[in-house]
Amino acid sequence: MEIRFFAPGNLVSNLDFVESIFGNAGDPFLPENDAGLDVEHWTGHTGCVILAPHLVTVTKKAVGLPHWDDATERQRRDGMCWKKAGDLYNDGGAFKLACRDERGVMVTIIADNYFGYCKKEVKTQISYAANLYGLCEEEHAGGALVYASYDLGEEFSGDLHVRRSGHSFDEALTLLGESVDVKREGYAVDKKFPDIIYVPEDVHFDLHAQTVSWSDGTRSIRLLPDKTYVRPSGYKVHMEKPSGGRIWRLVGTVAEGTLCQALHGFGRRQIRNLQTDH
Repeated sequence: MEIRFFAPGNLVSNLDFVESIFGNAGDPFLPENDAGLDVEHWTGHTGCVILAPHLVTVTKKAVGLPHWDDATERQRRDGMCWKKAGDLYNDGGAFKLACRDERGVMVTIIADNYFGYCKKEVKTQISYAANLYGLCEEEHAGGALVYASYDLGEEFSGDLHVRRSGHSFDEALTLLGESVDVKREGYAVDKKFPDIIYVPEDVHFDLHAQTVSWSDGTRSIRLLPDKTYVRPSGYKVHMEKPSGGRIWRLVGTVAEGTLCQALHGFGRRQIRNLQTDH
């Protein structure tokens, strides 16, 4: 989406902070930077953020709020009325005013100079655009689906070193169907990604002999550095040469990943509480 920022000159560093996170597409008046012309990537939503910290000095009367005697019960409850002409809006504290409509136009006024509020407002506007666009969501905090990998050394046998999963090579071929090319030697190659090799459950890897063998060693293929060998359980094995001039070794990667969600926006106290609870 496209978000336009307005800020006082002495707070231009605030914009630099936001751009360091979300980027800057460049001069919008140049055709190559015009989001409206980029139909493949632009969602069609436009945002505007106005950084105006001086508005904390504005009075309730000046912004058109009613006197206490003329206010509704809810306005009195929410403090949206005044008793004295000098009563400040939001009692002189920082505040944010947001205006949005169903077309995806968003305008926000932030009466504060805190960098984080501008960043969070961009996240809020992206989230609103995602809701209007549909079938997507905003999660700038990010995360990762992590698959644990292990140094297997120079030799590895699936039957000996990996917990038996109960999955067989025939079962794997049934699930993979037409997506693999089954070889007469007893292994299969992925048709879309030929560097992925599917091997039986009793496979044995030998880095010195550079072989991948099974059926008690009666069948084998070459162990190559640019291939990934997948057992029926989904456990993957490949060759890797670590940095620092160390020798080649086998690396195994589990089939089930762990979703690591970044604690973006959490305070230190909340993080400490999470660590204490778990």
